Amino acid sequence: SSVWIGCLCPADFTSSRCVMEATRPLQALGWRRLPGMRRCAQRLFSSEVRPLEGTLVLSLEQAMAAPFCTSRLADAGARVIKIERNDGKGDFARGYDNFLNKPDSAHSMWLNRGKESLTVDIKDEKDKALLHRILSKADVWVQNMAPGAAARSGFGSKELREKYPKLVTVDLSGYGNKEDAGSYWDMKAYDMLVQAESGLSVLAGQAGKPTRCGVSVADIALGMYSHAAVLEGLMQARQTGVGCSIDASLFGCLADWLTVSLFHYEFDGQGPAIGHGLRHPAIQPYRDYKTRGDPVLISVQNEREFVTLCKGVLEQPELLDDPRFKSNVLRCENTEALDRIIETAFMKCDRKELIAKLVKHRIAYGQVNGMRGLSEHPALKRVPVELSDGTVVHSVASPARFNGQPRKLGKVAGYGGASDTIRKEFEA
Repeated sequence: SSVWIGCLCPADFTSSRCVMEATRPLQALGWRRLPGMRRCAQRLFSSEVRPLEGTLVLSLEQAMAAPFCTSRLADAGARVIKIERNDGKGDFARGYDNFLNKPDSAHSMWLNRGKESLTVDIKDEKDKALLHRILSKADVWVQNMAPGAAARSGFGSKELREKYPKLVTVDLSGYGNKEDAGSYWDMKAYDMLVQAESGLSVLAGQAGKPTRCGVSVADIALGMYSHAAVLEGLMQARQTGVGCSIDASLFGCLADWLTVSLFHYEFDGQGPAIGHGLRHPAIQPYRDYKTRGDPVLISVQNEREFVTLCKGVLEQPELLDDPRFKSNVLRCENTEALDRIIETAFMKCDRKELIAKLVKHRIAYGQVNGMRGLSEHPALKRVPVELSDGTVVHSVASPARFNGQPRKLGKVAGYGGASDTIRKEFEA
């Protein structure tokens, strides 16, 4: 048998000349380079890391949570078939906005990239049979319809798991399954409702004025948690030949995020302070401070950084001997006094001068930006995304980069755009 061995850096792999030169001594010994090695090496060390190629996902989805999950599976190479109602509208999130002035909403561009849209009447027996033919070859089933709706239509996860043992099934809901959520299990739930139910809107707001977080954090959290869970389920299925049933909820995700705040309440009876704006409730100093110009947000996370702040930025080393500020816990208890000292010092500088001092002493800081600041931010990376009508917009790149390059994103699925092709492929 022939063996190929090489010790090449990633940059070398992308050059056929380097591959040939590096393997010349081995070739002289009668060893040979495996066919397609350059092509495989280029792919391995490029941004085209698509480990879910060959994975088939069928998703009965709407709104944000499930579409977020499946869009990220599509980013990784999975084939995602998005089931939509054949009512001429499909997923109602397609009509959430018209910011792009295109057939696709900004929501749809973000959540339907890389998918195929199949329109069906889920109550029609022929369409049900079509979905079962797809499921017989699928690896993952995802649904986030109203509680019990999928089961009533004959697509409950319990029945599907019995019929297709290798299938990973994913049920996403507002409050959880019937056994865990009690009277809440069949409640319709949307992001802001769950932000309120979980207590997050109180923590995010001012006293007496609960506030919705600026984005749909419950939906996004559920999409992220379920995406990770699907990957674990696929690993199990490929190791054991047996799939699994996954269920997750909007409420469960936010409750997990609020664990520290929950323990704070349960152990002292009060919980974290509310109405603190740009101020961390448990770490000080970590907030925005006025300068002679625009405010600057600083973050001091440990005692070493507090020493640097006092000596280098504030130029008040005597603060290190003040018993009120000896630890983070004490600084939180005496935050008003500490804030006055810091702001008095910062008000002697304009924003540019203060930032220069913070940079010099490596104290973490941030500027308070709006969407214009994000749009113009030097750290913002964009990638082209083709809309369903063929036009191209430059969307935000996936934050996970592979081999130093942003991942390429697939074309946005137009409503019903793949229906004919899929029906022909999976015809009886």
